[in-house]
Amino acid sequence: MAKKRKKSKGISLISLVVVLFVIVGAALAFTGLFLDWTAVYTESELVDKSSVDGERTLEDWSEANDLKGELGGEVKYFTVTNLFAWVAAAAVAAAAVLFVLKLIIRLRLLSTLGGIAGIIGLLSAALALVFTFLMCKEMGSVDAGELVKSQVLPAVGCYLLLAGGVVGGGAAIAGAIKK
Repeated sequence: MAKKRKKSKGISLISLVVVLFVIVGAALAFTGLFLDWTAVYTESELVDKSSVDGERTLEDWSEANDLKGELGGEVKYFTVTNLFAWVAAAAVAAAAVLFVLKLIIRLRLLSTLGGIAGIIGLLSAALALVFTFLMCKEMGSVDAGELVKSQVLPAVGCYLLLAGGVVGGGAAIAGAIKK
């Protein structure tokens, strides 16, 4: 005779861990959006140390882009960077919501959709970092010989978004793959 399989009525530990990681990833991603996105690092031989001269959030870059737009130009790569940053945070947040709903409703389709959102979040976070580096490269660096060297580089917000995309998106992908 065939044995009947018992249906689990509880929530598995793996499901809880996946939801926890996806929620942490969403929190990291959204936090990164509002922190310093880039910073200007200056090295001077006169003072013999490095310092951070200016930090800009995505909001500051948006204002600079709008100002340049009024003057007939734009901050190169900012629009794409901003788009991928917001898509990454929204996708990881959507994955978190879908996995929480999956715990409640127990519908396999929700984890599949959450996995797709995780893939989008992970890829968008990586692309936001790539385009941030391109944007920083376009902003240029100042090199006054041995006196002063200055360059624009990604700051903590950019890296938090990437960490949130990797943690949240990776957990969502793992949750969708697990049986």
